[in-house]
Amino acid sequence: MCIFEKLRPVVDILYKVIENQRLDIEKLQKQTEQQTTEIGQLNTQLDQQKAQLQGHEIKIGDIQSQNQNQNNEIASIREQITTLEGKINKVRSAIHWP
Repeated sequence: MCIFEKLRPVVDILYKVIENQRLDIEKLQKQTEQQTTEIGQLNTQLDQQKAQLQGHEIKIGDIQSQNQNQNNEIASIREQITTLEGKINKVRSAIHWP
């Protein structure tokens, strides 16, 4: 039996191990590509949600500003009502004076 014949089983085993490792590497590469694609999609979704959040924050700021303006208008109207009530009371007092 020559040395090649003696080494043949070992070489066959090593070939199978290498082939299995190659297949495992290909699977891992495909998984990595899929995960990279998924990460890209998730990043896109995240960017969209951030943009939506910024839009909502702007709308909230606008609404808060409108609310403050309305509150200021209400306070001003209340002051006017109080002033008018005072004037009405003076007029009533003047009417009842005699």
